[in-house]
Amino acid sequence: MSDKNKVSFGVRIPNSGPLASPQSMLQVAQEVEALGFDSIWVHDHLTWSDEIHRTHISSGSDDSHTGNASPDFFEAMTSLAFIAGQVHKVRLGIACVVVPCRNPLLCAKQIATLDVLCQGRLDIGVGIGSPSTIKSREYEVLGVNRKQRGKIADDHLRAMKTIWTNHPASYDGQFVKFENAEICPKPLQKPHPPLWVGGWTEAAMKRTAALGDGWLPAWLLPGDIGKRFREVKEMANRLGRDPEQLHLGIEVYGCIDEDGAKARKDGYGTLAIGQSTFERMMSVEQLAAVSLIGSPEEIRKQVEAYSDAGVSHFEIKFIYPSLERHSEMLRLFAREVLPAFR
Repeated sequence: MSDKNKVSFGVRIPNSGPLASPQSMLQVAQEVEALGFDSIWVHDHLTWSDEIHRTHISSGSDDSHTGNASPDFFEAMTSLAFIAGQVHKVRLGIACVVVPCRNPLLCAKQIATLDVLCQGRLDIGVGIGSPSTIKSREYEVLGVNRKQRGKIADDHLRAMKTIWTNHPASYDGQFVKFENAEICPKPLQKPHPPLWVGGWTEAAMKRTAALGDGWLPAWLLPGDIGKRFREVKEMANRLGRDPEQLHLGIEVYGCIDEDGAKARKDGYGTLAIGQSTFERMMSVEQLAAVSLIGSPEEIRKQVEAYSDAGVSHFEIKFIYPSLERHSEMLRLFAREVLPAFR
């Protein structure tokens, strides 16, 4: 197996949805570490509605949702701080911080502190939200101008980079201004934890080229993601950045079973229910084509296709009706898929 086929695998733990609890987050995180995966991930929204809870599948599956289930959504950075002291090898990630909805100096302080607490194992996905952000009125509730969310995000990221790498720091941007500001500690990783830019649009590609360390889109086929990443690297080169320092990952839904037909049956219903929360209007078949759904052999072929396109990291959001089923899929994936890419 060539070096280009060595990829890292991360798993989304249930910090939201009907199966979310401190106990379930810790259980999955410890299983992920023990089975040899590379990272655990949480996702981020500050407000969350009952409607989104019923249709979003970032945690669990449609089978796990009931009419009276509580839409718990544990805050991302606090959740990782809780997990960081109890798992000691895997990296810890957020995909993605909704950057326009957070105060940039407070966010920079939280990230720096968390990076020190977890001894430099932190990865930060950054983005501007999704249809879920709009449906839950996250921008409006927090007083953020949704029409300017891209410009706000870019300004916030530049301000955060400034205060991470200067002491004291001054910044004069469109939405953020400060003079001789100091935050300590600085991040343990230098110059800061890797920033993975979420989103599949041209704006996200430009943000990656200008401000990111990696690109973490979803909903793209191998040929499409490879072509777009080459464009990202060309953009970075024109900006005077070293394009070879950029990394490519992808967020995918996952459902694995020894019987590929059963995996598809289990996964497709949830994909159909969750369509309204996805960033792209796609059929269930199209969604399945950009997910890791099937038998171990089928999934190995899917991973290899993405790896050949340049993907070096997968963040997998397993579709599961119970924690027991989630554990079964983790064990099968670790036994039958991970070794092929080590």
